[in-house]
Amino acid sequence: MGAKIITKTDRQMEDRMHAVSDDPERAETLQRARAFKRTWLELAEALSRANEKRLWEKWGFADFDAYCRKELHLRGSTVAKLLGSYRFLETSAPRVIERARTDHYDAPIPSLPAVEFVQRATETGAADAETLRSIHRVAFDEGGEAPLLTRQFGKLAFPQTDRDKRERLRGSIAQAARRLSSLIAEAGAPIPKQLAIRVEETIGELLEAVEN
Repeated sequence: MGAKIITKTDRQMEDRMHAVSDDPERAETLQRARAFKRTWLELAEALSRANEKRLWEKWGFADFDAYCRKELHLRGSTVAKLLGSYRFLETSAPRVIERARTDHYDAPIPSLPAVEFVQRATETGAADAETLRSIHRVAFDEGGEAPLLTRQFGKLAFPQTDRDKRERLRGSIAQAARRLSSLIAEAGAPIPKQLAIRVEETIGELLEAVEN
C-alpha cells in the first residue's frame, strides 16, 4: 500500500488543529472536516452546533460562512447541503443521527446523496406514504445509494409532467437542428448551395419556433 498523499489543504488543517488543540470543539470540527467524505454526518452535526451556538464568534471569525470557508475549506454550497440534510434527518429520521453517535450500530449510515434524494422525494410530495416508507427503509436501513434509489423510486417520487416531456423534446429538437446546421456549414458538404441555403433558413425558423 502506497503512502498517504498529504495535500496542501490537509497540511494547513492539520497545523490548525494543533494550533487550536486547547479548544476541543474547534479542533473536533476541524478533524471532522478533514474526514468529510467518510463522516459527513458527524461533520454536519458539528457544523450545526457551531452555527447554533455562534461558536465562530469566539473563534475570531466575522460570520459562520467565513469560518467554514477559511478554517474548514468548505464552500458555502457544501455547507448548505450538509446542514439541510442534517436538519431533515433531525425531523424525519432522528434514528439515523442516533446511530451515528454510537460506536456500534446495526445499520449503515446513509450517504449524503442518498439523504438528499429522500429529502427531495419527501418535499416534492408526489410519492404516496407507502412509497416514502420504502424509500426511507432502503436509504436509511439498508444503505441504498442514490443511483439505486433513483432506479427503484425515481419515477414514483419525481413523475414527469406533460410539460417536462415537452421541454425535453424541445431541447432534443433544438440540439438536432444545430447539429444539422453545423454539418451543412462544413467545408465540402455534398449539398448544392441553393439547397443548403433553404435548409439553413428552415433550421432558423425551426429554432425560432422551439426556443420562443
